[in-house]
Amino acid sequence: MAESEVSRRSFVKGAAAGSIAVAAATATSSGLVGLTNAYAAPDKKKVAVLGGGIAGLTTAHELVERGFEVTVYERRAWGGKARSIDTPLPVAGGRKPLPGEHGFRFFPGYYQAIPDTMSRIPFEGNARGVQDNLVEALTATGAQAAPDITIPFALDFDAIGLAANPEKIIRTLLGGMIWLPKLPIPDLVVLLRSLLVFFTSSDERRLGQWEHTSFKDFVLMDGSNPTYNLLISTVTRALVAAKEEKASARTICNQAEGFLAAILHRTDGRFPDQVLNGPTNERWFNPWLAYLESQGVKFQMGTEIKSLEVADGKIRAAKATTESGDTDIEADWFVLAFAPEQVPQYLSPEILALDPDLERIKKLEVDWMNGIQFYLNTDHRFFRGHVGWIDSPWRLTGIQQGQFWTTNFADTYGDGNAKDCLSLCISDWEVPGQVVRKPAMECSPEEIAKEVWHQVTKAAQGEPLVPDLTDRQLHSWFLDPGYRYDPAAGKGTNEDYLMINTKSSWENRPTGPTKVPNLFLAGDYLKTEVDLATMEGACEGGRHAANAILDAAGSDAEKAVILPHPTLKEFEGARRLDAKRYAAGLPNLLDFKR
Repeated sequence: MAESEVSRRSFVKGAAAGSIAVAAATATSSGLVGLTNAYAAPDKKKVAVLGGGIAGLTTAHELVERGFEVTVYERRAWGGKARSIDTPLPVAGGRKPLPGEHGFRFFPGYYQAIPDTMSRIPFEGNARGVQDNLVEALTATGAQAAPDITIPFALDFDAIGLAANPEKIIRTLLGGMIWLPKLPIPDLVVLLRSLLVFFTSSDERRLGQWEHTSFKDFVLMDGSNPTYNLLISTVTRALVAAKEEKASARTICNQAEGFLAAILHRTDGRFPDQVLNGPTNERWFNPWLAYLESQGVKFQMGTEIKSLEVADGKIRAAKATTESGDTDIEADWFVLAFAPEQVPQYLSPEILALDPDLERIKKLEVDWMNGIQFYLNTDHRFFRGHVGWIDSPWRLTGIQQGQFWTTNFADTYGDGNAKDCLSLCISDWEVPGQVVRKPAMECSPEEIAKEVWHQVTKAAQGEPLVPDLTDRQLHSWFLDPGYRYDPAAGKGTNEDYLMINTKSSWENRPTGPTKVPNLFLAGDYLKTEVDLATMEGACEGGRHAANAILDAAGSDAEKAVILPHPTLKEFEGARRLDAKRYAAGLPNLLDFKR
């Protein structure tokens, strides 16, 4: 299951660079903003971006458009965890390899940085560049042993009067939750009241109180109701791979608030649930790399950063190993765009002496959330949007992708017999399965595939969960290559972790600049408006790094845009009142249970 050598050696020269002419021509004719390099560049403008994921590419994007000389260095593959992957499954008839991925892509309507960046990446035929490759997923479904719960997103809430009436918002939330089978009304009221406490909380209380409260405690989950426990656990583990007893209430509720803002049409027309209309590399990363290269960004694949060398109180060079041997990477500015669990290995005693606060990064927690793809020999639409298997022990979520793609799946990919892809994420790797009876992290890839397929197709009691989806529809499967199984040890390792926003973790998360004058950080673990380790967090983190370099370099360029987290205007008066109550040491007006 090794990745294609194309991604390791010649990604830019091949798929991406082949689009440079189109990208350049489109850039000059599309009217896209920010493509002119019109700013006065500082004298010291050579930037080394170490890491080619979304954070690193965003940093490069923002700086090259402002006149900096940028080189991006990457060890494995452009795009990081968000990339698509050529699988080694059979190919015939000149088709492309079946596309795999670390996990399916999901673009909530409250994302702000990602759509802006996408709109500035030319794509032939699209007025708004790559952003026009986002399409709407009209429903979300919760599949379980009881009747399915399907929530439609294609509703005009402004037209039915919700926008001007907070009481109707409350009733709509409650009405939607009543769709959930088996959950008593009193428990629904507890959950709803908890959300309203957050929506009416001031920023000061959110950071000063709810950041230090677990989501479990915030929603008054005391363990007395198994169904309520299941709902809360599913929300935290399936959506953000967090555990309710650890996750910050501020982080989880921030996402709920943002998603509700999108449902209420408060996010500049962006649909609540969006997906790409094809594999991520084809629809986003290839055009992005092509555009950046056309603007002057250089790319160095196969570069492993070994250490950062300090001299005269700053970074002199990054020590690296390439296919040609060891080398020193020299630049005016260095951006460390690695995942948080990787960053500490580069924080030498010399660097920590210059900035002791960087030691806090070691306190951040990470967990597993990896994906598996099942290729189907039918294009029948089993699911119309994203799906959460509520009763599944491994907290599975997924989406059937072919219905959203502009190309015919069977004609374009694989051997012609695979007609669709059901892409899933496994969010809990530490509990036993229903068939294999082991945690996912102790299973071989074959055991993982067997267990996930069972959880997708069978209810806990063994009855068919999706009657038409059986073994007869399964063509093949592909597991995220970030998971590697050691038969001798009887367990696996993971190359791609996900940071978890545990309670009180905000104070341990850095911003873009460091106290080392020419070293900057970029990543989804930074202090961001979205406040979650996501593609949006990575993009925003890259913007923070770019803005910090602009400040350090004395550039006159406009800063990369950082937009505030969306809140609900209906509760602004209550939030202002709560700011006064918090300053006076009083609880939120609706918070009478704590």
